[in-house]
Amino acid sequence: MAPDNRISLQKLEVFCKVAELGGVRRAAEELYISQPVVSAHLRSLQERIGARLFHPEGRGIALTEAGERALLWAAEVLRGRMELDKDLADLSDGLSGFVSIGASITVGNSILTPAVIAFKTENPSVSVRLEISAVETALEQVRLGRHDFAIVATDAVLDSRAFDSELVAQPPWAVIASTTNTKLPDTVTPAALAKLPFVCPPGGMAIRRSQDNALASIGVTDRRVEIELGSAESIKQAVAADLGVAMLWRQSVQVDIEAGSLREITVEAPPLRDKLFIVRRIGNRLTPVQRRMLDRLRAVIDERLGEKHPAIG
Repeated sequence: MAPDNRISLQKLEVFCKVAELGGVRRAAEELYISQPVVSAHLRSLQERIGARLFHPEGRGIALTEAGERALLWAAEVLRGRMELDKDLADLSDGLSGFVSIGASITVGNSILTPAVIAFKTENPSVSVRLEISAVETALEQVRLGRHDFAIVATDAVLDSRAFDSELVAQPPWAVIASTTNTKLPDTVTPAALAKLPFVCPPGGMAIRRSQDNALASIGVTDRRVEIELGSAESIKQAVAADLGVAMLWRQSVQVDIEAGSLREITVEAPPLRDKLFIVRRIGNRLTPVQRRMLDRLRAVIDERLGEKHPAIG
């Protein structure tokens, strides 16, 4: 006879308690229910399993061979339920779950990676994915629901029909030069800056557009591009080798400037700034652990990049 799968957890709890204590009366007292109710649960369980679970032994009862097997199964089911309850509680409390984050290259490498590693170390039950990519790729992954949110540097107008966006920082650009080129002044006008050779990210990248727009705000619309390189580290190496000047986030070159491997050129103009956004898909509700991660990253950004800005979009 095949067992009936419609077996309640309560019946299993009663069965395990009777097996543990060796009698109906003691189990009833422990569970704060009447003996007839305990007996009814046992009869119903035996009918549904299709086997006798207990036999008389002295003044009490003991498990049959079928009862021993059933007890192992019942204990496993109840243990699984307890683990599920804990997992669900951890999810509700933000102690476990999964977070997928997209990031543009500069903020991902210089700010987010250490913060994500620290969060994972403190929360071993949380699964975390940080994908560093071009801005366009990060936004597309958010739109498709593959990232819970993205943190990207861009001055593009974000589609308010697809994204909730929050401007969280306006990192300052620094114009950097080698320390060996004594012909380059420490301070330049926008007109003089336009005449300098530049090491730039490739055309078409979001960071290049952001740089061009920042420079255009002070009247520099046509700069001399000597070489195009795809990462901040390669750009710094080219500048150190005196191939030209470059624009990078001041935060990402501060250590190099303090170490004396690069120097900053001051531009006689209003500060040149980028824009950093937290972007989520419209209608996407974050889980507790995703909110905890986002709050952590927002705090790190505020600490590293300065003042906060109001939500937009």
